[in-house]
Amino acid sequence: MPKKKSPQEQLSAFWSSFHSRSPGKVTSIFPRALYANLLPSLDANHPKWRTNEHSTSRNAQESYEAAARECRARIRRIVRECERTNEKFTDPDFDIERDPSNNCLNRLIRNDAQVVANDQYIDNDPQAAPGMATTTSRESCDAKPVLQNCRPGAGVEYSFGSIHRVDWIFENPQFTINGFSSSDIKQGSAGDCWWLAAIATIAHRRDLMDRVCVARDEECGVYGFVFQRDGEWVSTVIDDNLYLKMKDFSDYHANVYDHTGHRSRTWRKRYQTGSEALYFARCDDPNETWLPLLEKAFAKCHGDYESLTGGWPGEAVEDMTGGVTTTIMSNRVLRRDKLWRELASTDGGFVFSLAAMGSSCYSERNGIAMSHAYSILQSREESDEEGRRVRLVKIRNPWGQRTERGLGEWAGAWSDGSKEWTPYWLAKLGHEFGDDGVFWMSFDDMLQTFSHIHRTRLFDERWTVVQRWTAAHVAWVTGYLRSKFVLEVKEAGLVVLVLAQLDDRYFEGFAGGYSYELHFTLQKAGAGKGGQSDQICRVRPAHDMENRSVSCEVELEAGRYEVLPKITATREKDALSVGDLVKKYANVNPQKLRQVGMQYDLAHAKGGVPDEDGMLESKKTELKRKKAEKKKRMADKKQKAKAEKQKQRTLRRAKRAMRKAKKAIDEVVNGNDSGDGVNEAQCRKTNTNTTIDTNGEQETKDIDSSQAAKRINDDPVDNPTSTADSTAIEQESKHDVDELAKLIDDIAKPADDETTPPTTAAVIPTLLTPPSQSPASQSGGEEQEATAAAQSAETEAATETEKTDSEDSESGSSSESDTESDTDSDSSHDSSDDAETPWNAVCVIGLRVYARDPSVSVSLVKPDDDFEGAALTVDGEPAGATM
Repeated sequence: MPKKKSPQEQLSAFWSSFHSRSPGKVTSIFPRALYANLLPSLDANHPKWRTNEHSTSRNAQESYEAAARECRARIRRIVRECERTNEKFTDPDFDIERDPSNNCLNRLIRNDAQVVANDQYIDNDPQAAPGMATTTSRESCDAKPVLQNCRPGAGVEYSFGSIHRVDWIFENPQFTINGFSSSDIKQGSAGDCWWLAAIATIAHRRDLMDRVCVARDEECGVYGFVFQRDGEWVSTVIDDNLYLKMKDFSDYHANVYDHTGHRSRTWRKRYQTGSEALYFARCDDPNETWLPLLEKAFAKCHGDYESLTGGWPGEAVEDMTGGVTTTIMSNRVLRRDKLWRELASTDGGFVFSLAAMGSSCYSERNGIAMSHAYSILQSREESDEEGRRVRLVKIRNPWGQRTERGLGEWAGAWSDGSKEWTPYWLAKLGHEFGDDGVFWMSFDDMLQTFSHIHRTRLFDERWTVVQRWTAAHVAWVTGYLRSKFVLEVKEAGLVVLVLAQLDDRYFEGFAGGYSYELHFTLQKAGAGKGGQSDQICRVRPAHDMENRSVSCEVELEAGRYEVLPKITATREKDALSVGDLVKKYANVNPQKLRQVGMQYDLAHAKGGVPDEDGMLESKKTELKRKKAEKKKRMADKKQKAKAEKQKQRTLRRAKRAMRKAKKAIDEVVNGNDSGDGVNEAQCRKTNTNTTIDTNGEQETKDIDSSQAAKRINDDPVDNPTSTADSTAIEQESKHDVDELAKLIDDIAKPADDETTPPTTAAVIPTLLTPPSQSPASQSGGEEQEATAAAQSAETEAATETEKTDSEDSESGSSSESDTESDTDSDSSHDSSDDAETPWNAVCVIGLRVYARDPSVSVSLVKPDDDFEGAALTVDGEPAGATM
């Protein structure tokens, strides 16, 4: 009966089974073995090209300049090829004309999708075609989530009409008309108001927009853009094919006869011409094209249009500008004057956007739709007619117009048509009333209405950026990691620190079943020793829905500082592992899996992130090497055992021959002493010639004992051997015995080379065989003794071999046995918990530092000792109710 475990043992066993015994993270969906028959990629962005593990300081603009140069070079190559073939450019990687699986529209993981019709934002759109009524309205958040908390689990199925090129859609297409403007922006069927709000925020900054729209050739239909991803700039190139709301006339009216083509031309003019014909985002001007093309490039960069559904405007501004966003909760603002000075600043160091959060996606507040993103276009502090200072903020809704219910614009003080708008203020602010999504409101009302303020700091060539990435195993029990980042600053000044995780929007659904929340503490180097913690700043997310990064800005003196990360993980129920997803979609949608998998591998190909596939390949190579070494050792041991066995056999035979020789000599000597002489020459004729050849095999040619005895009896008796002859025979026989003993000793000695079987060409001296002893009688008890000795020697050799093999298995093949046994034990261990898989949370994090110090550096270190590692707990409870 098994011993009953104590309560503590049972609890310890639970936690032991709760955590995975082999924690790790998939860092390569496509292992190196899949590329065995392909040419290596020369693209630096290829996921198999891993970046330097160590951090390097560089100017904040270097990454952008490299991406922009690459983008311009690609445009030149494409234009040259288009001129050679006399064809407009068609993007082979994002060819929406040849996309039967809708991979350009939808994600890889598609659940029960909800259909989005031609224009979901305009109820009863008067310009919608007959029979194409919308299925959703602007208020239907289930179909069109706008911010992170409204992102649904269900997918989206877009119901577009047709696909055509820019020169087919627009009568006089122009990339920009009177430059970029926030008033150009109108949202389409994608749920990307968060991104459009960011575009509206920076659209008035031509310098920022020109940095994104790098190069183009409108005649060839090729456009190049750059965006920032995980702290690095990346380029993308698209063609000018766009989705339209309506089908072609021939598809919509397949059975209608139109012999003159008049009805077809009328249909195209009415439903498929100009900006209003576009299915996704569009410009207000009927011939302006920059916004739909920019949106398409951003969608391609992320894999598809559905990946743009839901987000935060601050993150979008980061992606478009390379800045760092800080989220400010409006109800936590300590000094409103400080915030206002940043809002009203004209030096271009900041841009702002807003998010209105409510209890549900359907709520509204004074005309402001909740769970929606807005842009801050301008902040003004002016005096009224009586000299009182008034702080006003100009805001824009990316929808570009109100809904039928009047949602989308502020309806309180300073709204269009309100009593605050006197002729004085209309002239002062240059405002015009209209249904354009633009409105003014007071600074105080803004803080009361919008819960989240996203402030993005921009960087120019005066700033230096350095970053370092690593992978962290996140325990179920929360706490600061033992590993930490060490920041070294040579010049005092403002430093911006960003702790970020990988942007999983590029590989939606492949996060591994866990969501992570980042925290960090900044302190002087060594401050944790002695149990003292001198915090400089402690950073945590503003809320639990925005978790891509956390940041802080702080003035630092020259010196060394420590950044102590803390990560909390939440398991997502019913989420498939990366391996299960790959197995599921490898045959269902292989092309989309290839696209998402490459994005995943690229994201994890950062220096400092363990190359799990590379380590696996190295492990396999090491196992092969150890197997080869073991095989060689086994062969050597087998050869050695064989040689030892052969040596023992030779030794036994030699000893047996020596015993027979000694017995024969004794008989001869005793016979001589009794006067019964035997002629030496005749005795030698009757001897048994025993030799040992080079292979240790004994060759014996026995003369029949009866014949030998007859010859001896036929000798004349009257010629006895003299005393001198007898003495000579005795001496020669003793000499032969001595030679035989020496030979046996040589055989018994261990050879210099144990792996080479001992050989000898020595021949056992010719020995006298007793005439009366036949071969059969000689092999009686001696053969039994020899057999027993042989068996004993073989058993001993086998035991020694097994012992050595056992030692080799424990040492030489430890990695192999550990891998196999661990796999088996893990399998049984992991499957023992039927409820859910063991805890295996691994988060890839990176610290990015901006400073005006060109020599700033970041490194990743572990605590110097256990005491220092234990002293990383900072102010606050080890575990509270909320973190």
